Amino acid sequence: MVGKLTIKNLVAHKVRLALALVAVVLGTSFVSASFIVSDGLNNTFNGLFTEISKGIDAQVRTKAVFGDQGQAQRDPVPAALLDTIRKVDGVDVASGTLFRSAPMLDKAGKPIKTQGAPTGAIDFGGETVLSGTRLLSGTAPKGDTQAVIDGATADRNKFKVGDQVTAVLDSGKRSFTISGLIGQGGQRGFAGATIIGFDPEVAGTLLNTGNTYDSIDAHAVKGVSQAELTARIQAAVPPNLEAVTGKTVQKESTDAIGQITNIIGKGLLGFAVVALFVSSFVIANTFRIIIGQRIRELALLRAVGANSAQIRSMVIAEAVGVGVVASVLGIGLGVLVAKGLVALFNAGGGGFPDSATILKPRTIIAALVVGVGVTLLSSILPAWRASRIPPVAAMRPEIGFAGRTSRLRIVFAGIATALGIALLALGLFVKHSSAAGTLVPSGFGAVLLFLGVASLSGTFARAASLAIGRPFTWLGSGTSGELARQNAARAPRRTASTASALMIGVALASTGAVLASSIKATFDKTFRDSVRADYFVSDQSFQGFSPDVATQLKTIPEFDAVSAFRFAQAQVNGDGKAVTAVDPATIAKLIDVGVTAGDIAAIGDGVAVHTDPARDLKLKVGDTVDLHWQNGASTKLPVKAIFKDNSVTGNWIVSLTTLAATSSTVQPRDQFVAAKLKNGADPVTARAAIDKLTVSYPQVRIEDQGQFRKRQVGQVNNLQLIIFGMLALSVIIALFGIINTLALSVFERTRELGLLRAVGMGRRQLRRIIRWEAVIVAVFGGLLGIVIGTPLGAAISSAMPKSFISTVSVPWPTLIVMLVLAMVAGLVAAVFPAWRAGRMNVLAAIASE
Repeated sequence: MVGKLTIKNLVAHKVRLALALVAVVLGTSFVSASFIVSDGLNNTFNGLFTEISKGIDAQVRTKAVFGDQGQAQRDPVPAALLDTIRKVDGVDVASGTLFRSAPMLDKAGKPIKTQGAPTGAIDFGGETVLSGTRLLSGTAPKGDTQAVIDGATADRNKFKVGDQVTAVLDSGKRSFTISGLIGQGGQRGFAGATIIGFDPEVAGTLLNTGNTYDSIDAHAVKGVSQAELTARIQAAVPPNLEAVTGKTVQKESTDAIGQITNIIGKGLLGFAVVALFVSSFVIANTFRIIIGQRIRELALLRAVGANSAQIRSMVIAEAVGVGVVASVLGIGLGVLVAKGLVALFNAGGGGFPDSATILKPRTIIAALVVGVGVTLLSSILPAWRASRIPPVAAMRPEIGFAGRTSRLRIVFAGIATALGIALLALGLFVKHSSAAGTLVPSGFGAVLLFLGVASLSGTFARAASLAIGRPFTWLGSGTSGELARQNAARAPRRTASTASALMIGVALASTGAVLASSIKATFDKTFRDSVRADYFVSDQSFQGFSPDVATQLKTIPEFDAVSAFRFAQAQVNGDGKAVTAVDPATIAKLIDVGVTAGDIAAIGDGVAVHTDPARDLKLKVGDTVDLHWQNGASTKLPVKAIFKDNSVTGNWIVSLTTLAATSSTVQPRDQFVAAKLKNGADPVTARAAIDKLTVSYPQVRIEDQGQFRKRQVGQVNNLQLIIFGMLALSVIIALFGIINTLALSVFERTRELGLLRAVGMGRRQLRRIIRWEAVIVAVFGGLLGIVIGTPLGAAISSAMPKSFISTVSVPWPTLIVMLVLAMVAGLVAAVFPAWRAGRMNVLAAIASE
């Protein structure tokens, strides 16, 4: 009986359940899309790296004694070693490889941007068994006047074989004739990177690599395994070098790209969880309203013999039916969402290659489990409530839920809220040894806080609706506004439940706004307190640039101090540390790091340490520290200074000379350069002189203090917009919740609305009631979200390290805009219910029960 009734009820109430189904579809589509994106990209890149490295049986490179082997900073390999490797028994072919930064310019002379992907130069002598690079058209380059470029870059910038292309080398700009186009595997490009290739005979000279290679690849003769070849080569090379199998190289490459794609997938999955959490409110509210409208029907079932368990089973089965259908639709929509997300990433410069749609069983199972699970959990309370309808309610529906007290609900809601706050405090303000120790209690705390506030809001929703709706009695032409206000207030739990879905999205957006505002306020304070440089030079592709830029800046007479900034990885007591190298003679004039002991200018043969690690390691000026570098070198450095402001330099500072002595790299790379004017120097003359650098090095970005600050703030704003954009899905689902609630409310009040029309109310007035009621609900949800999100953002900001956020700032204008947008969202959500109410047949409405 339950099965047949479930099917009949689903069919009978399909319109009422449709919008709840949409909420689940949107949530599950993001769940499936997150897996599809990461699986598709991983599959594509795995295939790409397999194709590229299929001819490599062994690779010789310098050792990286710690850190991620696939992304380690390695010293170069002597080119003279190539002949030794070629003579190893079992080697068929061996060749050196080079990869250096060399941005290309478009036809207008502007740097070709990649949004983070490399802008590299390689040696390319044609397709070989070791080369994963294939020639798409034209010929391999010959001499120092020709070059090949990747096909994707050529397509985007209208280059063709025979054209001139300009690359920025360490020595400055240089033009080459395009002799051919190249690609990787089955792709015309290199996963978003711009690549230019030179004749191997001249590549070392052009790229200033001296007599070195990045690595040497070898291919084995038939019958010799990778392991055998690697062992033989290892025995023939110096101990500071290592030979690894081609499979190891391939795995390191796929693992490195997998970290990126997994981050993308997990990020999308996180927003999908938020969307599904919001969906649960919409689903629970929908079922609660529908059950309220079916009291007589359910009571009659009880009267003819159905027991409580059967009623519960029927309601839960209806929810499962909705969940299954929504999940299946969500999986299908997820395929389209995944393709749209990859296209969106590429539009922003992500450079992801075309990838096949990979729909693994895991994706289908996850979407079904999550979609059905959320729907099922959301229906438990409405189902329990339905099972408590007494048979007598068949004759008197108004007593269906009479006599129920809200005390127990308030107690549980209060406990959930208090526990949520406690868990948030535990996660944020108690020091943990791992990220999980922070994220797990904070995540559960946030969920409990939202659930608790959502449940408690029903106790004051009536008063809040009356207060929020007061202005609408005037804006809504009196009667319409007052009726809207009373309608929102007479069903406080419905209003609260509907508003709670919107509350979550607004709360998370408010949290993000406070965090972003605090980061910007901290940056402003840091900039005012510590930055003394007048100009900053950086690389638009974030790969670093030639030290010649700093050398040229030092020749400009208007500058009093110039220092390059370079970054490296080192170990102290077995822990990896980020180390910054600077010019100790000028750093104090450029950045005030807040020296508390010693002298920052004296670190030429030593190290400066931030107060935090100095305290943890019990270091003081005069002590020595062993720094172990990735290439295996070790340096014992005396502590020359202790400082307190690490916002620009990080925790460990050494001299450029010390860093250079640890590596055999021919030409190091500067990440940025800072410069300060002499007192009385003409800034116009200085700027004109510094701008001349862009003639030879057009890839560098030259900014004064104001421009540098504006760009840093802009990066925070961009991150905030991305977060807001992803949270928009939860807000859209919340709008469907408002639409659904209002549509069901219109259905529930059919007779009432018909009587209003009968006594003279016009269609416009009726539509106006629905619109203002939606606005009241939306504003209530927006206010709840801001009230929760603002202190939550402040708490998270306070819990951050002071070097990251030292000033908590609340962006009141942004929060006000959010509230206005919530009001607009309410008006948008009311369009369909208002239209439906306005089209109601008056006589049919009056005759309805």
